[in-house]
Amino acid sequence: MKKLMKIIMLLVIVATTMIFASCDSGDDNWYDNNQNTNNSSNDNTLNVLANTLRGHWEGKMLYEYTENGIRKQATFDGQMEFDQYDATSISGRGVEVDVSGTQSQELKFSWYIDSKTGDIYVTYDASKNQYVITFGNSNIQSYLDTKSFHGTMKGVNNDEYIDFDFSRYTYAKGYTPTFTRAAMTRAMGVVVENKIVKGRR
Repeated sequence: MKKLMKIIMLLVIVATTMIFASCDSGDDNWYDNNQNTNNSSNDNTLNVLANTLRGHWEGKMLYEYTENGIRKQATFDGQMEFDQYDATSISGRGVEVDVSGTQSQELKFSWYIDSKTGDIYVTYDASKNQYVITFGNSNIQSYLDTKSFHGTMKGVNNDEYIDFDFSRYTYAKGYTPTFTRAAMTRAMGVVVENKIVKGRR
């Protein structure tokens, strides 16, 4: 009987060790960990994405647009703040601040996550231009984790593209994560080249 109890105790210890060894390592990349999850409006994956997106981001932006039939690009420093309507929402409001030299502009927008695809849609108030940020099933993919956010905003109702390379500089107040061109003003940055790049796709 004592021998049997020792064997059972050894099996319990081995099982406990295996359970702890298989725990998540805390990888912050939401998409790689959840890309095969069924994205429904009640899916926790979408809430994780929204909570990861929430906060303040800053870095470089490159804006591609057409002006007088000529394809152009402009580059500038940008900051984007994403805020949720509430802690469980997969939509919200935001503001973008663009800076080039002594010029700056503030662009307000709304955003939401498509419950079927997980794509993020951004619509600017002034211009009504809409863009999509895609994480999979596209030749233009983006990346998001708790520290970095980079990729491309592709025009939905326009032929524009906005490349961005952001780092987080603060979270939105009260949240700690657990795991357009606008009308006539967007092209305020320094024009770096006059050629079609993404516009050929």
